[in-house]
Amino acid sequence: MKKEVRLFNDNFDVKLTDTPNLLFLDHIEEDVEVKANTTEINGTDGVLMGPTTFGPFNLVLNFSFKGLDTKDLKLYKQKIRNILYQREPYYLWHSDAPGKKYAVYCDSNDNEDLTNSFATFKVTFVVIKGYSESLKDTSEFSLSSGDWQFEAGVLSDDEIKYTHDTTAFKIYNGSSDTINPLLRHQFKLLVNIDAPKGFKITNHTTREVLKDGKETNVFEYKKPITYSETITLSGVHPIKDQKRIGIDTNWGWLTLAPGFNHIEITGVSIKNVTTKWVFPFIYR
Repeated sequence: MKKEVRLFNDNFDVKLTDTPNLLFLDHIEEDVEVKANTTEINGTDGVLMGPTTFGPFNLVLNFSFKGLDTKDLKLYKQKIRNILYQREPYYLWHSDAPGKKYAVYCDSNDNEDLTNSFATFKVTFVVIKGYSESLKDTSEFSLSSGDWQFEAGVLSDDEIKYTHDTTAFKIYNGSSDTINPLLRHQFKLLVNIDAPKGFKITNHTTREVLKDGKETNVFEYKKPITYSETITLSGVHPIKDQKRIGIDTNWGWLTLAPGFNHIEITGVSIKNVTTKWVFPFIYR
């Protein structure tokens, strides 16, 4: 099977390996850059840990190209430079990990001429988000497509749904990390519901009660709403009629732990509930 590499964003879509005589050899994901938030206190051992974040990392792809002659090789070098170096970031996909994509920019393109018509290329990309993502998001989920991979192994189709019309259900996060909109992870929840006194959505898997009594991982809308209206939780921002409506909520948002998350929707006299959960899986 031919190994492939694809670069794409909203403005272009190029499969590098469609070039005759260009071979994708292998790839290397360099180590993750850990950014630990620590505080040292005089007179005590060690440090206090705050939230840990992750910086960008390098993704290195190796290629070889066999041209017809020296001129052909030089022309290809110019062609690949024009493709790799873009003003805007783009996604990279390769067939060694077909269920993933990486948001990148090209940092360097080192090539070595082994003959007058044959060269190897070592292309270094910077993965700007610090993680890779599933090729598709959950709005396109289908195990039969072969575009998905899971950190937790094989699952059956009937276990995984991302559109629900009940008030208690499970949402599966196939990531190796928690989906947290506060960290700029992509997350969208669309809610249609008849709720004359508002409603509350709780993720019981990640919910915590803080010392001041406040709950985390609970989103509450406090005004009446009918099924014909849609509330969209876009990251941490609730939106209705294309306007942010945080003032009508508890200012809460939801995270999704790896694996199954137990979700419950509550409220006085609620009925006709439909929720759609849209996010990509992320892989550290």
